[in-house]
Amino acid sequence: MHSLMVVDDEFNIRDGLVNAVPWHTIGVEVVAEARDGLEALDQARKFHPEVVVTDISMDEMNGLEFAEVLLRERPATKIIILSGYGEFAYAQRAIHLRVFAYLLKPVSPEELLAQVAQALKTLEDEPAAPDAAALTGRAVIRRAQEYLEAYYADQETSLDTLAEHLGLTPAYLSKLFKSETGRNYSEALADLRIDRAKHLLLTTNLRSSEVGDRVGYSNPQYFATAFRKATGHSPSEFRELHP
Repeated sequence: MHSLMVVDDEFNIRDGLVNAVPWHTIGVEVVAEARDGLEALDQARKFHPEVVVTDISMDEMNGLEFAEVLLRERPATKIIILSGYGEFAYAQRAIHLRVFAYLLKPVSPEELLAQVAQALKTLEDEPAAPDAAALTGRAVIRRAQEYLEAYYADQETSLDTLAEHLGLTPAYLSKLFKSETGRNYSEALADLRIDRAKHLLLTTNLRSSEVGDRVGYSNPQYFATAFRKATGHSPSEFRELHP
C-alpha cells in the first residue's frame, strides 16, 4: 500500500478526506493526519508519507510554509494543495515550491483520487534525483503535461512558469513541445481548458462566466470567444445541444 497524509484545521473536512474517500481503490492508506503545519511536520517526519493532501489556511504554520519545509527535507514527497477561491493568489508561490497539484475546493473524491494516483505514478517513473536537463524529450513533455493538468485553472500558468518548473528556458521548452507533440504550448493549454469547460457545462449548473473562471479565463467574453473558436458554439449553445 502507498502512504498518504491529510492536513486540514477543520475536523469535518479532515475526517471526510480521511474516511469518505475510497483510498483503497488506488492502493493508498492514510497513515497520518494533522490539524496544522507544525503538527503535519512532526507526523511527516514520523510516518514518511509518499503523498500529502493539505489545506492552505491554518494556524501556527500554513500549508505553503509546511510544504516549503517538507520539500526541503524530503523533496520526493508529492504535495497536493487544496485551496478556497479567495486563496488562489497563493498559486504562484505553490508553483515556485513545485507542489504536485493545486486544486480548488470543493474537490470531488474522483478528482482527488485521480490526482493522488497521478502523483504516485510520477513517483514511480521519475529518477531518485530528477534533473530536467538530463531527461529525454518525451519525459520532459510528460512532466509538462502533468503540470498543465494540475495548474490549467491558474490564470498565471504560462510558458515561463512551466519552463521554470522544469528547469528549462522558455525558448527551448517551446521548441521541444512543438517537436514532440506537433502543437505549441498555448494550443495545448487552450485545448485542456476548453475540454474541462465542456465537462463543467455538462455536469454542473454553473453560469458560463463561472465555468470560464474555473478553467482559467478571468474574462467572460474572452472565454466565450475561445470556446466558440474551439467548438463552433457559445457555452450556452453547447449546453443546450447536450441536455
